[in-house]
Amino acid sequence: MVASRWTAWTDGNPGRRFYGCPYYYQDGGCGFFAWHDNEFDERANTVIKELLDNIDKLYDENCLLRRVEHGHRLGEEVDSIQSDLRKLRRRHELYDRELRKAEKKFKVAMSLLFVTWVWLCVVYLKM
Repeated sequence: MVASRWTAWTDGNPGRRFYGCPYYYQDGGCGFFAWHDNEFDERANTVIKELLDNIDKLYDENCLLRRVEHGHRLGEEVDSIQSDLRKLRRRHELYDRELRKAEKKFKVAMSLLFVTWVWLCVVYLKM
């Protein structure tokens, strides 16, 4: 079995590579362990930790900016939907007015039909 090469990211050995059992993360595997790199000096460890901290800060900032951008896009979508809603309300008002006009015409036509029917009945009964 071939040992896998891993990278340690612990505070004491950030970025230091080592060989370990391929099943290391499954109950420790067979327990084989050997460093690939020599131990880093304190300055290298400090620089690596600072770089990792900067990466974390940039990641957090990126996530925040993505949320802000997503919120901005959502705001634009809300504005667009509100604009569409205003247009639909105007169309609804127009259709509502047309419907009221049609209802009035229908009532007049029904009244005329009723009057005509009554007149025909009176004329028929007089015969």
